[in-house]
Amino acid sequence: MIIEGKEFKVIPVSDEDLGLSNMNEMKKKTEEELNSGNVCLALDLSGLTTINSSGLGVLIGILNRVKAKNGSLKMLNADDRIMKIFTITKLDLIFDFKA
Repeated sequence: MIIEGKEFKVIPVSDEDLGLSNMNEMKKKTEEELNSGNVCLALDLSGLTTINSSGLGVLIGILNRVKAKNGSLKMLNADDRIMKIFTITKLDLIFDFKA
């Protein structure tokens, strides 16, 4: 997917809930992409309905790893409920959201 003139690898967040139960799977998916040279990643949040503090921690960790490789991370298709969590925690100022 092309975003702002760059090719991004889209990774769907397929579970409805991002938290402790599935954070290792999400870390693994993104690490595989980063290790294969894809440093521009976009997380498709359209299937996500809830996120807890563990899930937010996973996303912050992913963002840090992407930045360490001089890459870029975009967040796609977050619904209003998910955006509210990012806004309350002020993480909407750190992550780059696209519709």
